[in-house]
Amino acid sequence: MLTVVMYHYVRDFSRTRHPGIRGLDLAGFRRQLDHLQAHYTVVTVADVLAARRGERPLPATAALLTFDDAYAEHYALVFPELHARGLQGVFFAPVDPVCHGRLLDVNRVHFVLAAAPGRVDELVGLVEAAVEDARGDFDLEPLDTYRATWAHPSRFDDAWTIYIKRMLQTALPETLRNRIAGQLFARFVSADEATFAAELYMSEAQARLMRDCGMAFGAHGASHCWLNQVPRDRQEQEIDASLAFLKRIGAPVEDHWLIAYPYGGWNEGLLDVLRARGCSLGFTVEPALADLATRDPLLLPRLDTNDLPQ
Repeated sequence: MLTVVMYHYVRDFSRTRHPGIRGLDLAGFRRQLDHLQAHYTVVTVADVLAARRGERPLPATAALLTFDDAYAEHYALVFPELHARGLQGVFFAPVDPVCHGRLLDVNRVHFVLAAAPGRVDELVGLVEAAVEDARGDFDLEPLDTYRATWAHPSRFDDAWTIYIKRMLQTALPETLRNRIAGQLFARFVSADEATFAAELYMSEAQARLMRDCGMAFGAHGASHCWLNQVPRDRQEQEIDASLAFLKRIGAPVEDHWLIAYPYGGWNEGLLDVLRARGCSLGFTVEPALADLATRDPLLLPRLDTNDLPQ
């Protein structure tokens, strides 16, 4: 069995300007690495691929470390820590923020929520008012329908927090949700998205350096959209943009390459796209251990960092 650990925000909360962002503090990350090194064998992508091919088994306590969304702290904090310990991390980088300086909607929403603690009701009201204002321009469901579909608690969020996230990540038409998320971000966080994005994400040059120093990189789409919610041609565009990025930073795309699905979203059509392009491993957000002998290699589960001792 393989324990795949999924990380997103790893931050030094003693120095951050945004303490409301939920994530793993650097000190906690170090303690978790200590725990993993004491009780697991941290393996590389090459080890996992060799086990999948039947060339050599993984250790009984194998663990693979994965990091989504290419945050600047992955370069500034995570990479030095892993490199000093002789460990490999697998970094899944969306192309638009890393290469084009675009702020992702997922991060707009995170930072809006962090900037307005205890004001979820207000944010719900603002989102729903914007939906009502746009009803003449878009084919929209009644608000009661959106609430019934999306206002359900998740593992880490209450019902109304996840409602805001899903409305601005997938439920509304893309143009509308981008507009609303941008308006809320300007109101609660910053009117200068370009500068904010430049500080939030690593650069392509930094990704290339990490790759040169032994870190692994995989695809995470271009725009970080729900890949199971877009048509086939958009899926292909998202994947091809990721492959072009991986090739530029020197990550292998001829023999094998990896993907982590944004939000864990996948469908059979997407798997067809991946297989046609030679994808070797795909990672979901299903919280379970990965059995390489029985699992589809494109549907490997991952434990969240919160599932392990910190």
